[in-house]
Amino acid sequence: MKQLLLALLLTAQIALLYAQPLLTPVGKYTGSGSYSRHFQQVISAWSNPAGLSCLSSLAAGIYAENRFMLKAASLYAAMVAVPVQGGTFGGSITRLGNSAWNQQRLSGAYGMQLGRKVGAGLQFNYETTSVQGFGSTGKINVDGGLLWHISEQWHGGVHVYKPADAAVVYSGGVGFEASRDFLLTGEVIGMGAFTTVKASAYYRIIRQLALEIGVASGAAYNNAAVILFLRSLRIDIAAAFHPQLGITPATSLIWQLSPSAQAE
Repeated sequence: MKQLLLALLLTAQIALLYAQPLLTPVGKYTGSGSYSRHFQQVISAWSNPAGLSCLSSLAAGIYAENRFMLKAASLYAAMVAVPVQGGTFGGSITRLGNSAWNQQRLSGAYGMQLGRKVGAGLQFNYETTSVQGFGSTGKINVDGGLLWHISEQWHGGVHVYKPADAAVVYSGGVGFEASRDFLLTGEVIGMGAFTTVKASAYYRIIRQLALEIGVASGAAYNNAAVILFLRSLRIDIAAAFHPQLGITPATSLIWQLSPSAQAE
């Protein structure tokens, strides 16, 4: 019980300090590909549903992190993207906590292109919070986003999300695709009176290996990742480091039927 209370306290503290909902990943900057066209994948679309407009093949992914090495604060997510004529449907489930306390989100989304330069996405969420011995509560909310492909190299976007446990979260950013192997992104996130700035760099060294690094104004979101590519499978091994709270290891797996929507 003490470990659970400590996990809840630390998780809530991070959310308040750095303008992020509790279900936002800490171990990896999952939205690094959101402001691009060729670096989009199912996990970046999980961060901003407008990313679904760039996915043209069946894809699935899972994400897991052990927040600050506390078992009671582990976060897990699974997502899928299914292209149809005119757009792409997406679905995901995200869970934080354990059997004594947990927060969960079920999401269904749809993204589509609005011409060559604009993509849009809308997502409906059902979020529940459960406490052992006290039952659970649930809320429905909506989030949506827009992408603007300014040129083949420059891309921008916005995202608005109202989580069940916090104020409305606004975010906007820009990405620069220097090549199909190198991406730079910057993002500003606001929630109430709090603002967080994030930046990331992705570089694919060889066909089978890439590196990624992310920095932020909030220390909890500084992270790095090694990314492996095995045919249609992408494996991200990442970790974030907080000077007071310690390490958050994270792993994600992405499977895509065709690699055409990923960086090559």
